[in-house]
Amino acid sequence: MSTGVILTQLGGPQSLSEVQPFLYNFFTDLIPDNIPVPKPLVKPLAWLISRWRAPYSRELYRSIGGGSPLRAQSEAQARALAVELAARGRQMPVFVAMRNWSPFSRDALRAARDAAVDRLIVVPLYPQYSFSTTRSSLNELRAAMEKLGYAPRTEIVEEYCDDPSFIAALADVTRKYLKSFRAAPKDVHLIFSAHGLPRHYIERGDPYLDQIHRTVAAATAKLEHPGPIYVSFQSKLGPAKWLDPATERLIERLVADGARALCVVPVAFVSEHVETLNEIDIQYAGIAARTPGVEFQRVCTVKCHPRFIRCLADQVERTLRHA
Repeated sequence: MSTGVILTQLGGPQSLSEVQPFLYNFFTDLIPDNIPVPKPLVKPLAWLISRWRAPYSRELYRSIGGGSPLRAQSEAQARALAVELAARGRQMPVFVAMRNWSPFSRDALRAARDAAVDRLIVVPLYPQYSFSTTRSSLNELRAAMEKLGYAPRTEIVEEYCDDPSFIAALADVTRKYLKSFRAAPKDVHLIFSAHGLPRHYIERGDPYLDQIHRTVAAATAKLEHPGPIYVSFQSKLGPAKWLDPATERLIERLVADGARALCVVPVAFVSEHVETLNEIDIQYAGIAARTPGVEFQRVCTVKCHPRFIRCLADQVERTLRHA
């Protein structure tokens, strides 16, 4: 069989003019799981919310250069994975499918169909499984396959939250930032910040929270950091109760209690988003900066770190062996 790989990711606007239509897609996906409205009202409500939210979101994207780097970094990961697989004797195309912006799932599937691929391995660019990310992307892929009349044999990688190579990449980038602090290692407060979720997802069986803790446990064992370690959650949206503690509230409390060295690790992101480049680098760094003498560093995402690309290739090969 001719085999290909699809990397799934959320997507992001690449220009300010794309922000509102991106938000429309995002809320169309988000509303059914969070707001009890009849199905015919989902799209009108998504349009209204996206119109209301767009001016604020445009300012966020303006602050990071006018658009998201997510597509470029995901496509770089796809190229690096294809090179790694080829080095292992596995020549296969790698496609990127974004859930809420281009290249959409249908675009990736058309490319796979045109390349005569009849077996697809789907690898999420989300190390931890969640209904809101992995499941949503898979549902969109299946719906796009049906619309296209394209039915390749499909195998799914659901998560790799504590894969040794992913953890090695995460620990390596974190270690480099920890070494840059003037403060003694024991005085550096290490904060693993994950994208938050409404608590009702976890109550309905979403494994995300457990897998975040598995990632953090594996990373801290690898790092052997002597200072305090925390897990927190960011990017709350809407009135529902979300996972806590919130990263910004944790930073405020630590600084108020006398912490003078903070290192934030974006534990659920493998590429840079507005959540890292604005929310952490600007908003959370600004909280720390209110107190003179506080050191604040944000660890970069793993992006194309060789050990992370090795992790993705290992997932593909493991799937091929067990299919």
